[in-house]
Amino acid sequence: MDIGQFDDIIQYASQFADLALNVGFVLGPLIGYVAQYSLIKQQKSVGSFSIDVCAILLFANLLRIVFWYNKRFENALLYQSILMIMMQVELLRLCLTIISNSVYKIKPVSFFNNPLNKFWRWSQLNSYIACLITFFIIILISSYFNLANPQYWEIIGFLSCAIEATLGLPQAIKNHTTKSVKGLSYAMIGSWFLGDAFKTFYFIVKNQPAQFVMCGVIQLSVDIWIMLQIAVFSSKKGDLAEI
Repeated sequence: MDIGQFDDIIQYASQFADLALNVGFVLGPLIGYVAQYSLIKQQKSVGSFSIDVCAILLFANLLRIVFWYNKRFENALLYQSILMIMMQVELLRLCLTIISNSVYKIKPVSFFNNPLNKFWRWSQLNSYIACLITFFIIILISSYFNLANPQYWEIIGFLSCAIEATLGLPQAIKNHTTKSVKGLSYAMIGSWFLGDAFKTFYFIVKNQPAQFVMCGVIQLSVDIWIMLQIAVFSSKKGDLAEI
């Protein structure tokens, strides 16, 4: 094998590794939510899943798509955002269907009557879609008038990452308040930690905007906080649910 052939093999291997990294980054974060979707559909119950998770991911990824227009970061991040939005809308649709079919009936609440009334606690999917479209249009109009304002785009990027970085925070605060991790799954927290570690590594390797790296570091910090809480509070008998 001559040097030219060896260089070609190295180049192909590098391209394959880069492709695998991008595919893993796009599809990896979806796996946990696909599993959650399947579980809800199988049990016909939302259980302890909070639709606030959908809200955080939908608003964060809509902002990230707008941010991409100015920063033009890795396409894999853009594709991940698009697929995540589709996943969260479908997950939200399933949750609303399950809730509407439950024995416990709630009074219908609509975005169209009063957008701020019981925000993100509406009864129909069209209210959530209308909210997201309204939010997206407002951001697009604001962005149009700030095309030449670099500070504005930095704020958009920061908001996207800051919103996403709060994903695990409600759980950590609840654990701290109740001094308990009862019902918390090792598997869920493990998937959060591994996913956020991979994401942060990807951002650093791909030299992505600082906002993304900051988001990854914050999420990892929250994951570690929750893992420490598990270590401290799990000494209580029967405090953990089955994995």
